[in-house]
Amino acid sequence: MSYNILLENIIRDVGGCGRFQWITAVIVYAATCIVSWSILAMTFNGQQPDFMCSKADMGNSSVNQSVFDNVCHVNQTDNCDGYIFNDDINTVVNEWNLVCDSKWIVAMITTIQIAGDLVGCFISGHLGDMIGRKPTFFLSLIILILFNIIAYFSINWQMYATIRFFIGMEITPTRWRAIIISVPAWTMGAGIFALACWGLRNWRSIHLVTAATGLPVLFTICFVQESPRLLLAKRRYDDAENVIKRIANINGKPAPNMSKVIEEAKEHENETKPKYSVLYLFKSRHSIKLTIGLLFIWMIVSYTYYGLTFGIQSLAGDLYLNMLLMNTIECPAFFSIMFIANKFGSKYCCILFFMLSGICGLVVGVIQYVDTPHSGLITNVFALASKMGIAVGWRCLIVYTIEIFPTVVRTTAYGLCNTSARIGGMVAPQIVFLNDKIPGLMYFLSAVLMIISSVIFFTFPDTKDKPLEETLESFNNNIQSTTEHNTVKIHCDSNGNEKANPTENETYL
Repeated sequence: MSYNILLENIIRDVGGCGRFQWITAVIVYAATCIVSWSILAMTFNGQQPDFMCSKADMGNSSVNQSVFDNVCHVNQTDNCDGYIFNDDINTVVNEWNLVCDSKWIVAMITTIQIAGDLVGCFISGHLGDMIGRKPTFFLSLIILILFNIIAYFSINWQMYATIRFFIGMEITPTRWRAIIISVPAWTMGAGIFALACWGLRNWRSIHLVTAATGLPVLFTICFVQESPRLLLAKRRYDDAENVIKRIANINGKPAPNMSKVIEEAKEHENETKPKYSVLYLFKSRHSIKLTIGLLFIWMIVSYTYYGLTFGIQSLAGDLYLNMLLMNTIECPAFFSIMFIANKFGSKYCCILFFMLSGICGLVVGVIQYVDTPHSGLITNVFALASKMGIAVGWRCLIVYTIEIFPTVVRTTAYGLCNTSARIGGMVAPQIVFLNDKIPGLMYFLSAVLMIISSVIFFTFPDTKDKPLEETLESFNNNIQSTTEHNTVKIHCDSNGNEKANPTENETYL
């Protein structure tokens, strides 16, 4: 029997989902708070306060005689010598005058941040395998705390952009991904972030409070344990046994006998397992079609999600209420994922929510050009519905990606899709910037792309009620049979004449 199966039985015997597992889950949820705050910081920090142009010869009287008109020229011709901002909020925009000709810098800072996240995707898996899940988890936490504190002392936008790059390099250990996906911890943390922005209204203070949210998690370093599976794989048998004993003790269970597991693991020490690279995802025509299709969809989903998140200034009404609603609208829908995915399958779950997001986005884009007294309300309602659709659809997409790829390349495929998603996230702030020049562009583009993604999904195999594939051969056979299902084929001989029963060497038209 495999030592992994033996270890699974032992984990079940020492409590399964017991006190230790629940406390560990709470620690992960708490850590998610600093991650969500760090990633979403630019939704507030990049907000543009109302401003007006100032000239050296106008003096301070211009403040009393003028209104905050957000116009970049004096008398429509002369350039401004400076800007006077509404002091209701303090963001990086009024800190470094990032308006008018410098407005593009705000979008660039956000793109640089997502680029840091892209780099983090490349190194996180390797780092977790090299030094362990636990050190990687706490190292990422320290990085976020440290650079949020440094961000407080930024003296120019170049320094701030560099720091945002390192903040983007957050790392989520593989061991806890399933827990994080199933519980809307990110959403709840994002909702609290909106409330913090409403109370603080200062970008420097937000960075300090963000760092403070991560400090309590650091004190749990003695409680959190390394993955026993990783320890066995690294031949650290004594450490693996000690971890299992600690888990048993916390769960109030007797310490199990690990001798059989360790003995089985030692017998597998010299086994050489084949290593599968990303190239194996492109071995056949059908796998190429599926892989490229999913990479495209992951990129579009990420673009739409971050576009709606960072483009919150396009909504009408109170900024902080919009932030709260935009960040929490998906929370209730998360609890329906399990039912919908089990009832209809993750494929049709994706199609449903992608189509919903696309149609709602299309309505928002159209309303920008329709003169109606309720345009602000309609925009907000359909933008929130679009955000809910894309957020829930993304979770269904994660489930589908895990289900469709075989075990031997599942982690590789998931990592590649995440990398593609970061590219979409990098593009999103730039489209948000262009949306100010071309109203509705962001929504029109996301709507069309989401509808295209839904159509592409119709061509993918359905994974409902099907066991996970284990090998590349079964994977390729499955997607090939699905692609060829209901396809009319005309079998021909070498002269092109139609035949009812073709042989192996005969061709298809």
